[in-house]
Amino acid sequence: MAKITELIDSLNDENASEVKEQLKAEADTLAENNKQLFARAKKAEGFEQDSEGKWVKVEKPQPPEAKPEEKKPNEPDYLDKIDKLTLKSEGISHPDDQKIVLAEAKRLNLSVEEIVGMEHIKAKLKTASEQREAEAGMPDGKGKPSGTNKSSVEYWVDKKNPDGTYKTPDDPELATKVIDARVHKEEVSSMFDEIRV
Repeated sequence: MAKITELIDSLNDENASEVKEQLKAEADTLAENNKQLFARAKKAEGFEQDSEGKWVKVEKPQPPEAKPEEKKPNEPDYLDKIDKLTLKSEGISHPDDQKIVLAEAKRLNLSVEEIVGMEHIKAKLKTASEQREAEAGMPDGKGKPSGTNKSSVEYWVDKKNPDGTYKTPDDPELATKVIDARVHKEEVSSMFDEIRV
């Protein structure tokens, strides 16, 4: 800044006066911008200007650390047992049904008693119970030589999901047999299609 001022003062002819004024205006603008940038940088570093204009470091108070909630060692187990006893008293004794109710109680942050009374939970529990009864009524492949059952290839060959994809059993050995049977069925079907043409 001092060199710019010396340069401006050294200009003495008539054209120099216009240049001199322009340079002074630019120098003043530049000096003001530098002051603002310096002040912003100091504030970002945690300094503030005191009444005399000096920059002083200000210590900001640290927020108190959040203390983790102290839980009793067996509290979750204790609460789960109470909830399960409550469910049993309501007639909900199957573990899958209990999981449905407990998950919904946790999700909605409500008590088990409130959840059991909700219509959508009653409907879910009824559907799950009916599903279990239907599966229990299915022959399991033991003791009945005729008809299809869940462990037979014939049961699974044409079984489809609502979206049209094939259902496959969980047993890997049975799943392999089912897929082979489906492939064979397709081959036979395509062979008859060729004969009809």
